[in-house]
Amino acid sequence: MNPQALTTTQALATVGYDNLLQPIGCDIGNGQLKLVTTSGETCTESYVYYLLERSTDTVKGYVEYSDGDRADLIGKQWIGGLNAYYNGLNSIYRVTDSKQGKPELGLQIFLSALSELPYREVWNVALAVSIHDSKTLGSALKRALEGSHGVRIRNKAVRVNIKVVAGLEEGTGAIITYQKQADTTNAILYDLGNGTLIVSSFNGMKMTDRKYSQNGGVEKLFDQIATHDAIREKLLKEGDRHLIRKGIEAQTFTYGTQYPDWNFEAVYREELPRWVKDVLAPTVRPWDDRRDSATALIAVGGGAELPGIEPLLSKKNIKVLSDPLWANARGLYTLATRKVAALEGR
Repeated sequence: MNPQALTTTQALATVGYDNLLQPIGCDIGNGQLKLVTTSGETCTESYVYYLLERSTDTVKGYVEYSDGDRADLIGKQWIGGLNAYYNGLNSIYRVTDSKQGKPELGLQIFLSALSELPYREVWNVALAVSIHDSKTLGSALKRALEGSHGVRIRNKAVRVNIKVVAGLEEGTGAIITYQKQADTTNAILYDLGNGTLIVSSFNGMKMTDRKYSQNGGVEKLFDQIATHDAIREKLLKEGDRHLIRKGIEAQTFTYGTQYPDWNFEAVYREELPRWVKDVLAPTVRPWDDRRDSATALIAVGGGAELPGIEPLLSKKNIKVLSDPLWANARGLYTLATRKVAALEGR
């Protein structure tokens, strides 16, 4: 074994300049992976493009897996994040494409996200993660992430030792983040994700109930726009979901770089209310009886940042608090730091 390769237990006990225990909050979304560390916050597209051979390029997101506990990845190389889209386009793997997407691609995208951070020869990571159904997918995600991984990130050797110190249901991190901004005594959290819509109830920090739909999410809105008659008439094909999402996130509704005098805002304004009616409302409606006694109704996730969504949510007294895209990841980071403090006896 590489002398820098540690068991995860050894990694958690090791302290030094290059191998200090690093708490990290990781929200592996169907659309984007959000990473919160002591070095800052990184958002990476949930895309992976596998390469057939090594690259000498130092592009962000490039990873070679040389040795470690993920035997299925040994000898493989890939680009994760936005550069996966630029290099692979229609050949990329997306988390949202599979119900097992988070366990299948989570480690690859996480390692690619590390390329965005300052270089470290050794990462000893205390990782807090979340998933939309921890009962059925939590163990698989933990197995996929945890262990010792010898990789080259942007053509520099790195040893990444990961111990999953917390695996939570999605949304719990957001409640940790918002506990000082809202009364969570009897709160309902609406998580509007790219691939899933989740509604959870909380009594303080304890989740008391939860329902989710994998058949909707904001990806459904992107599909509606991509297949709209006006889009197909302009492009002579279906729209690219990635470019549509980027235009919406930028709130310019521009489509890539080649149509400077055209945008799809009119289509978006038409399709948003239909998405709310056909996709979001059926997920929210079963919780109407609980709303009267709720101490807080909170919307999080990328869908809570959709242009024009806040007035529609406010009709149900659902509030969008600050930075809803980052709320879950920041709460996971808070929990990871607490776990590290406990491990180190602080």
